[in-house]
Amino acid sequence: MAEIVAKQNGVTAEGSNVDFIRPDLAEYFDQYDLIRVAIAGSIAVKQERTKYLPMPNAHDLSIENAERYNGYITRAVFYGVTGRTLSGLSGQVFNVDPTIKVPPILDAVIKDANGSGVPIVQLANEVENHVISYGRAGLFIDFPKTAGKTVTKAQQASGDIRPNIVNYLPWNIINWKTIKRGAKHYLSLVVLREFYDKPLGEFGYEKDIQYRVLALENNTYKQKLYRKNDTGSFAVTEDLIPVGGNGTPLDFIPFTFIGAINNDVKIDNPPLFDLADLNIAHYRNSADYEDSAYMLGQPTPVATGLTQDWVDNVLKGTIPLGARAVVPLPVGADFKIEQVQPNTLAFEAMEHKERQMVALGAKLIEQQKVQRTATEAGLEETSETSILASITNNVSAGFKFALECCSIFAGSTTVTEDANNETIVFELNTEFSLATASPDEIRSTIDAWQKEAITFEEMRAKLRRVGMATVDDNKAAQDIHKAAQQDLEFKKDTQDLLGNPIGTE
Repeated sequence: MAEIVAKQNGVTAEGSNVDFIRPDLAEYFDQYDLIRVAIAGSIAVKQERTKYLPMPNAHDLSIENAERYNGYITRAVFYGVTGRTLSGLSGQVFNVDPTIKVPPILDAVIKDANGSGVPIVQLANEVENHVISYGRAGLFIDFPKTAGKTVTKAQQASGDIRPNIVNYLPWNIINWKTIKRGAKHYLSLVVLREFYDKPLGEFGYEKDIQYRVLALENNTYKQKLYRKNDTGSFAVTEDLIPVGGNGTPLDFIPFTFIGAINNDVKIDNPPLFDLADLNIAHYRNSADYEDSAYMLGQPTPVATGLTQDWVDNVLKGTIPLGARAVVPLPVGADFKIEQVQPNTLAFEAMEHKERQMVALGAKLIEQQKVQRTATEAGLEETSETSILASITNNVSAGFKFALECCSIFAGSTTVTEDANNETIVFELNTEFSLATASPDEIRSTIDAWQKEAITFEEMRAKLRRVGMATVDDNKAAQDIHKAAQQDLEFKKDTQDLLGNPIGTE
């Protein structure tokens, strides 16, 4: 990633250029790139060639060595542990629908959050994946250009004119600054790297880079767009002051970071890096193991004690092999099939890394023979769940901020800082468990509720954590009551038909 960004951006140490990349961000590029490739899977990893699978005898520049490396990398096996683990973790969050509450004027944003037809739940899923993977993402609330014209409620409700919520990967948020107002810090600058389709002839196009600069100048939010001019330098092509629903400029930048730990400007470590790094190391061990199996795995016939005369006159230059074949040998000679012992070193290295990946959350490759105490299993689950819950809460907070920014365009006066304000609610599910409860645990939970040892809500909370209860508690209570009434009516009808009291044979 560092090399890619450097080539595309013309990275410079001069802070006056719009394409300046913060050094603390650049330090993470190699980690981001490794994680990105590991998630993408085998084809992406192998396309990187020697970056993640060094060439044996790299000093040998011969054609033969290059051809041997092609076979070496082709036989190597990359197990998609990182990508499947990401899907499993994200699935724990979106297995239950999020809780969303917005004014009717924002229904269009819920159905199409970014203006490209992506619903807000799908966009939240994408952001959740990015934060789980890289520990960082960004949401930019892009206000429409109104040219000073009044926007009607009907235009907003239909979605014709409304803000869009845009997700940015961490390596595309290249620069930022903050200012202090009272006791709080606010963003005063955010520089976003974007790609656009530059026309190439009548039908073609090529991807080119542009930079969107969000700045706070004299407490007024301004936005500029930079593209390359004829001389190859970046110049301003758009310069505007977005306004809210009341026609006045904003006094803050409608952008928020979302992190693995919290949503401040500090870069959080990528949660999936250790797993992805082990996944790549496992791939290198696999390359050595598969190469040795290819080179030495076939059985080899060996004959000893033969003379040249015996080979020429008795065997006639060949040794018969297979069913019913007889190999005539002189006195003292021997014939056998040799096969090398398995290459246990590379295989053991692979198994060791698989156990490490299990400990880091790669549940999909956990071996049944690996035994853990109840305490160890509980600690692992608590650790993983706490990381996932922290990320999920941060994503929820980020999208709540984004929806509140959208409400400003719809006529609200400000973004609320009151955590108890329920005008806008966006909460992703955090009641998840990476392990399924046993039937005995489920029965004991229901039994405890029936004996009034726990409340209905406590029982439902336990069942939600293991993925069994998915509907709202109020609806569940209504459905249970309705089913009980139907059962009672059925028994009453049976009594009328048979003339027997309810509950008797």
